[in-house]
Amino acid sequence: MEDKDTNWLDSALMAHNRLTESVVIIIENLLKANNIDYLTVTGRTKDKKSALEKINRKSYKNPKSQMTDLSGIRIILYFESDINKVSELISDSFDIDFDNSLDKSKVLSKDQIGYRSVHYVCTLGQGRSNLPEYLELGELKFEVQVRTILQHAWAELAHDSSYKFSGTLPPEIERKLYLYAGMLEIADKGFDEISAQIDSYKKSVDEKSKAGDYSISIDSISLSEFFNSWASKNNINITSSPKNTSELIQELSLFGIKTLAELNDIIPKEYATIYNKLEDESNILGVIRDWMLINDWKKFINDVSFNWALDEDSIKILRELIENKELKDMIDEFKKKNAFIIDD
Repeated sequence: MEDKDTNWLDSALMAHNRLTESVVIIIENLLKANNIDYLTVTGRTKDKKSALEKINRKSYKNPKSQMTDLSGIRIILYFESDINKVSELISDSFDIDFDNSLDKSKVLSKDQIGYRSVHYVCTLGQGRSNLPEYLELGELKFEVQVRTILQHAWAELAHDSSYKFSGTLPPEIERKLYLYAGMLEIADKGFDEISAQIDSYKKSVDEKSKAGDYSISIDSISLSEFFNSWASKNNINITSSPKNTSELIQELSLFGIKTLAELNDIIPKEYATIYNKLEDESNILGVIRDWMLINDWKKFINDVSFNWALDEDSIKILRELIENKELKDMIDEFKKKNAFIIDD
């Protein structure tokens, strides 16, 4: 291809660099606004060498209009069911070139297992193109790939030209490769089903709690749903809580609390009022440990194994709800366990 025929490419690639960066930010904001969890949103702009190689390989007669993937965006999601949500989001947010877009799961025959993902060719769309920050980008096309983590793993393993799984393999090896790819597909669907079951369980816990039915065993999900409901009901300001509450659940079990009903019974009546009065800042770990200590700190000390420590700041509410002598005795016991930090 003569140089005069590629003069457009240098300026096109500069514009596409801007486009790629912009679309990544737009998509991340769309996913967050719609509460769709994702692993990554990444973008790349082809370099001139790879663009020219594709133009020559494809024998494009009008590469300026035929090259639709100078900008490429990849969205990697956790669950297969989110692909449809993201597909709808892309369709609603950009103009889609359906002639050049593709759902690779639909082009595989019924006896094939393999590279599955959704590919869209898009432009920014009329509304967005008129904004000052997107001037001169409105007519440029970009490709969006939407995959799950496991689809991405399969694509990287089996289709990366630098990896040994690529190319034509002996039939017995190829058969085994596609067998394991099928396992990935089954796992993808399995994780999706588990995710749906968790959502259904959360809804069930929430509905039972609102109806006053706390006869639910404590686990990470039920505990979180119960606590968040209690905090919301009492206008409690909670700092960001850790996702892993396994240690807290173990402490509750050793303390004799195994259902939400039993946990509900030990909540001090004045706790929420005093928490708000003191403008305290705590999370699920600190608050529920307070409840246990206020209820029966001696039982906690004697029966519960724990690996955290109190300090002066963390006992502000305890000072309000435990009598002075009892509080002093409790602090002395924590000190014996090297579990009380004295401020300098």
